[in-house]
Amino acid sequence: MLRVLHCIYDDPANPWVGGGGSMRVLEIYRRLAGRVDVTVATGRFPGARDETVDGVRYARLGSAASYAGSRWSYARAATRLLASAEYDVAVYDFSAYTPLRLPRSRPVGLVVHMLHGPTARARWGSLLGRGVVALERRLLRQARWISTTSHWMEEQIRRLVGPEARIALIGSGVPDEFFRVERRERDFLLYYGRFDLFQKGLDTVLEAFATLAPRHPELELRLAGRGKDEQRVRELAREMGVQERTRILAGVERETVLELFSGALALLMPSRLEGLPMVPAEAMAAGVPVIAAAVGAVPEVVAAPEAGVLVQPDDPRALADAAQALLADPRRRQTMSDAARRSAERFSWDAVAERHLEFLHDIHSDSGRPHRSS
Repeated sequence: MLRVLHCIYDDPANPWVGGGGSMRVLEIYRRLAGRVDVTVATGRFPGARDETVDGVRYARLGSAASYAGSRWSYARAATRLLASAEYDVAVYDFSAYTPLRLPRSRPVGLVVHMLHGPTARARWGSLLGRGVVALERRLLRQARWISTTSHWMEEQIRRLVGPEARIALIGSGVPDEFFRVERRERDFLLYYGRFDLFQKGLDTVLEAFATLAPRHPELELRLAGRGKDEQRVRELAREMGVQERTRILAGVERETVLELFSGALALLMPSRLEGLPMVPAEAMAAGVPVIAAAVGAVPEVVAAPEAGVLVQPDDPRALADAAQALLADPRRRQTMSDAARRSAERFSWDAVAERHLEFLHDIHSDSGRPHRSS
């Protein structure tokens, strides 16, 4: 049985960063349980412990004292683990914000969902942004085996990696339970995802809702998820005068997410940066009309205009206008809901798991022999 070490800082239970990448890892390996012997090494967070989830063994690395300390201590611990642990294949979910050093002579592949370099200067300023860009490029140049989730990302990666790098396109999937959601519309718009103010454009969604709210006295905005910027989001809602009509639902469980998808008039996703996001695919499977910023690989997920609406990022007015058009047209919402469900049928976790297993075997075969610690 192939022994696999998968390193990803994110964790489904991490209150700081528990995004779609972490759920993707769990969905893949729970389907491969019994076919590979996998350990998923994630960052430590308050209350974290080593455990097995749905047949997938999790080891938590680093410190849980703070978000920044957790990330950097994880990077050091995971780098040591990649260099010394016994495995046949290792995989690292790549992020320049947790810069792991890849061992030169061992079979380690990367999963690249997105690049932070293109937005680093806007997020961190010129000096630090240049450092992130340089670090990201240097780390990618080390890779021989890479998988990514979208055609758009594949094109970005090919410009940065060495000529010997092999890139596999492996998408993501949607659990069957989302397709079983029964739609019962209620008077609210929904954001669901990580509370990351810059990347996810939560300031944009709040500003758009502040424009819509006076025209729709009963309309509510619900923000569901978890993340490091939750308090800042609450402060912004107060500053914009919509705190009384904005419900922030932190740390929601899957059952609550399904209930939210059942009732939401539309899902708003005004991200500034995305790879291949699965929240809009999950919403589409549940029949929720999606209004999303056309960034990254989002247009590969949201089949606009039949199954969703795409707008420009950083444009609260465009987001508000698109939402207003849907709010005023129940028949269009229903037509879009039906088309969204049909479009989402292309996202199969079983197929993704099989393709990921092929990727693991490709790395192992190409390495020429099982690699172990010396």
